[in-house]
Amino acid sequence: METPLQLVIGIDGGATYSHGVAATHDGRVLSVVHSASMNFTGSYQKEVRRRVSEILHNLELQLPFLNEFTHYAVSAAGIFNEATTDQKEKLCGKIYPWKRTRLVGDSVAAFQGATLGRPGVLVICGTGTSVIACNEDGEFTHHGGWGPLLDDVGSAYWIAVKCIRAAIAEFEQTGPATSITDALCGWYEVKNVQGLIPVIYHPEFTRDKFAILASKLDREIGGTDPVYQQICHEAGKAVANLTIQAVEKSGLDTSPLPLFFSGGVLLFNRAVMEAFEETIRGKFKAMLSQPRLPTVLGAAMLALRDAGVETTNTLVEQLDTTYKNVDELVSS
Repeated sequence: METPLQLVIGIDGGATYSHGVAATHDGRVLSVVHSASMNFTGSYQKEVRRRVSEILHNLELQLPFLNEFTHYAVSAAGIFNEATTDQKEKLCGKIYPWKRTRLVGDSVAAFQGATLGRPGVLVICGTGTSVIACNEDGEFTHHGGWGPLLDDVGSAYWIAVKCIRAAIAEFEQTGPATSITDALCGWYEVKNVQGLIPVIYHPEFTRDKFAILASKLDREIGGTDPVYQQICHEAGKAVANLTIQAVEKSGLDTSPLPLFFSGGVLLFNRAVMEAFEETIRGKFKAMLSQPRLPTVLGAAMLALRDAGVETTNTLVEQLDTTYKNVDELVSS
């Protein structure tokens, strides 16, 4: 009888998008799935479980018939570090065995993908903001990740809200004139900012739409409007200060500091990144890099580690190359 192919599942449940992979124990990614957001605490439990089930089902459709899933790792927005047994039971239900499943915060899986588990700091600034630092003793310090209601400083959500407030300040004549107002009113086809209120408070104007709004503003007025540029400068400085606090609290004492950054704001908003880098370099001698692997492969690495697989350079290269190849096929 033919031996089943042993696989692990890695799922990156982000606040805006989710991704899943199935990989063999030698690091070959055989299937890739992209899906919508999966916020563990910001969504109904039933919805999160449905999303996980869909990702798993769609991964299976791309796989050979004879296979065996040995371990699972799910990273989800809304969890800080490692989930409790109760949280795992609620997520997994009858979908798959929770005793062979790791449920961690999305920043934990992102850190694994970025640093391959080595000491360093990862700064994620996209829809939300999260900083995770790991010292030489393997101890983690996590700052940020509180979500929009409790202030994700410097995030796309934070920038979008600041921009809307700037437009309101112009309308009420309590702040300077800004082209943010014309951009917002033009996109939503309203006469003034008062017309934005029904749009912004509509139940379907979710957190990810604020993030998209920030991106659109950057493309439209990023290099011309001083009010917008000041907001971006404040964002970069705020994220940098949060990073400095996390590093100092962690006791990480490596020079140059291995600092990895990800998320749409730091990757694509030049003004934010310039302010962030200037503030960081004013404090540390830092080596800034983008993550070695994406978050979904960080989750897969956690599952492989639980399966007793050693993290080697060969394994990392295999994961990276095969993921890109399969993802290209899936996306084409």
